[in-house]
Amino acid sequence: MGNRPIFVAGIMGCTALLAGCAIAPSFSEDEKLDMRDSTSEYQRAVLEDLIVTETEYRDAVDATRLCLQDRGWGVGPLEQQDGDQLGFTSSYSGESGPPDEDMQACNEEFMTQVAPIWVSQRTPLTR
Repeated sequence: MGNRPIFVAGIMGCTALLAGCAIAPSFSEDEKLDMRDSTSEYQRAVLEDLIVTETEYRDAVDATRLCLQDRGWGVGPLEQQDGDQLGFTSSYSGESGPPDEDMQACNEEFMTQVAPIWVSQRTPLTR
């Protein structure tokens, strides 16, 4: 059995699900429009106004967590990380563990554009 911490903050040169990207990016409105228009239906709806609210961010992180759980990963509760990011732990059974494609698919559905825009807003979590 193995455990992996999953921190959801994915930005540009950082892995899509992680903590600790030292510099929060800034995006122009045109960049945000491109990000919105090149992502999943779920994320397009969240990014309609080009702003990610705390509720939208929390919902996207939880949707990612539930997606992984539906694919057979064991997942822990959401936890606040680094003031403005959420994370959760994941676990798996067996020697090789579940494929990384699972994590990538869930991330691409719910977080690839939501997380960078959330982080770029530099908004601390309130709850």
